[in-house]
Amino acid sequence: MAELLDKDIIRKIKNGEIDYYSYIVKKYTTLIYRYIKIKLFKKDETDDLVQNVFISFYKAIEKFDEERPIKPYLFQIVQNELKMYFRSRKETVSLDESIKTTDDEKISLPSDDIEGLLKILPIEQKQALKLLSEGYSYEEIANSLKKPLNTVRTIIRRARLKMIKNYDKT
Repeated sequence: MAELLDKDIIRKIKNGEIDYYSYIVKKYTTLIYRYIKIKLFKKDETDDLVQNVFISFYKAIEKFDEERPIKPYLFQIVQNELKMYFRSRKETVSLDESIKTTDDEKISLPSDDIEGLLKILPIEQKQALKLLSEGYSYEEIANSLKKPLNTVRTIIRRARLKMIKNYDKT
């Protein structure tokens, strides 16, 4: 059988001959695998991401313009998969009402340390933490500061992070 061009393979797949999809997988797997492996350094997860790339491409094949080259399109999917992978493993900070370290231990700061740490915070963050320490709920703080609820959560989270970061320096 003569070597088929990518656009011919795409046309055949769109016409219901899905067995031709294996040609695309065989042609691009090694290239994509190497690229992802360089980015991750983890074989197990590399295999999963390569598989996700080809599944995503297969799902989108009906919308794919067969006159366009496949390789750049696949690498755009690779970039999206890598973004989702790194985003899912990104360390997050809890919005609990207590400051915690990475070991989930509460920080017990002497009151003079807290005053010093509060001095470095912007006024808005100080106000939000003051209201929180006085027992106000996030909703009440949002009303008081005339800010949306999620903005208040972000302000408090950033204040906590800044305090933790500066406490660790001392």
